[in-house]
Amino acid sequence: MEILLILIVIVAVIFYLFRQKGVSPSKENQLRIRCKALLNLPSDEADRTLDRLIERQKEKHPGKSEEWYLDKILYDLEKDK
Repeated sequence: MEILLILIVIVAVIFYLFRQKGVSPSKENQLRIRCKALLNLPSDEADRTLDRLIERQKEKHPGKSEEWYLDKILYDLEKDK
């Protein structure tokens, strides 16, 4: 009985942490793919560039979600097209 209670608590904590993040990895991947396409660079270079852009946004706007940073970068890239 005690083990069942512990498992329920662990599952609840994991569920809570995923809900706090607020975005599924597939959504992040989709945003990364769209950003990389707009960068129009070879894949590995686009990855490095996108990582630098994310870090810059994190410095300017700390505490936001990864999805927020990617959305902001995508917005800026589309605006500058």
